[in-house]
Amino acid sequence: MHSEPARGLVISVTMLNVFSAGQALVRWEVTAVSAEGPYRLGVYHSGGAIVEYFPSVSAALQRERELEALFMGDRSTYDPLSMAVGQ
Repeated sequence: MHSEPARGLVISVTMLNVFSAGQALVRWEVTAVSAEGPYRLGVYHSGGAIVEYFPSVSAALQRERELEALFMGDRSTYDPLSMAVGQ
């Protein structure tokens, strides 16, 4: 009888969504790079792509909401200095 150690189960986590920014469709996805993170946020639009990495899914989703607001033209909530220092 031959036995082998059990392999770890790796589950790929991907969240995918699309929103409309004017006449363009913008697609975004959050993907786990490994089982414990980091998490990759990719936002794909007609002008290219934005790719950022985060320690948690919630941080990636918060950034997605910020980017979506910018695409939708809600610049009233955009404060680059506050975002840079994490406020």
